[in-house]
Amino acid sequence: MFKRKGKFLVTLVVLAILLVSVNLVTFAADELVVGVGGWAVEPTKRALEELNFTEKTGIEVTVTTRPGSPPEFISQMTSSILGGQTPYDVIDLEDDAAINFSRSGWLVDLDPIYDEEFWDDWTPGMLEMVDTWNRYEGELFRIPHNYETQYFFYRKDILEEKGLEVPQSWEEMIEVGKELTTDEMYAFSDGLAKGGYLGVYVSYLTQQAGGNPFDFGPELREALKFIHDMIYEYEIFPSSALNKDFDQVNNDFVNDRVAMMRMWPYFFDYQEAQEDWYSDDKVGVALPPKGPESRSTFVASWGWAIPNTSDKIDAAKTFIEFMTSVENAPKLAEMNTWFLSPRHSIMEEINVEESRLASNLKKYSDAGVISSRPFHPNFRQASSIVEELSSAYLTNQISLDEVIERGQQQMQALEE
Repeated sequence: MFKRKGKFLVTLVVLAILLVSVNLVTFAADELVVGVGGWAVEPTKRALEELNFTEKTGIEVTVTTRPGSPPEFISQMTSSILGGQTPYDVIDLEDDAAINFSRSGWLVDLDPIYDEEFWDDWTPGMLEMVDTWNRYEGELFRIPHNYETQYFFYRKDILEEKGLEVPQSWEEMIEVGKELTTDEMYAFSDGLAKGGYLGVYVSYLTQQAGGNPFDFGPELREALKFIHDMIYEYEIFPSSALNKDFDQVNNDFVNDRVAMMRMWPYFFDYQEAQEDWYSDDKVGVALPPKGPESRSTFVASWGWAIPNTSDKIDAAKTFIEFMTSVENAPKLAEMNTWFLSPRHSIMEEINVEESRLASNLKKYSDAGVISSRPFHPNFRQASSIVEELSSAYLTNQISLDEVIERGQQQMQALEE
């Protein structure tokens, strides 16, 4: 009897240990483990090696791949942190995961690392983004290392051929769009599929109308009607975009099926990889056309954070301070655009003109069109509500009035 109970207890203990450690990767006890997206592993390793991090600090680092999708990553970290452990001592976080972790109280305050001189290196727009997306209850839970804004790409060669100028407003988008659209090419497109794509374009236009999509106010109504009119009334934007992600729209652009689009900065590399198609005189980048209130474009970012269950918090702080210092920021930006931002030190020290991305980031930053991403404390759930209702309207299943009414009700329920 007692032996059976003893074996049962031992089994429970073993199962508990396995549950806690199932997501952990085993590394040497004295190594700092840094978890980044798969695309950022080699750039991060290169940065540490070329800047002699270990030689200068005495800290050994293992850079490893964290799950790429936020739901999978959040699940991994939840099981580990609730067990009092963590698979990483430093993590590279996107916006939505950062909001989730900070509200759960899982991240170390990074404010003590930085002084006034450090913050003087940041532009006003970047500081706004830091306050909105990287602070909670007075603590800095994440420090961004990049600044990914959205750009307005256009076919320079086609507009010149037709004697057209780049549209400067929503009204001009309609006028130019009518002139550009043919049986083979639409004037505009974007990824409007649900799952994180449609919400970006809706937020982008709602902000240009002067609002936040999560408010379900008149600005969202205006943005959705503008998209609907482009698709159905003026037929300058394909209805097929409602089933496309960003990669598919990029493919349409380089296959001459789209003349203008809003897109994230990775399109710079994508277009240049199309060697048989790309040339400098084919694609231009303009400031966003102005909406009813502004010509803004919002920024997303990734940044460093420390789980409070790490047993190497001091070493983790040293890593983050090193990777974000005024001295090292320009060196990192020159190595890889994953570390590019419009910090003063970067814009002053790197050769901006040699990089299309850096030069356009500077142009957008100097023009003051970059704004902070529309915020909600339950960002993932709120974004899903916006996408579901927007998609239903844009596929003619519900009216605009129903979008606003249902949206306000669902957002109120989310906040209760």
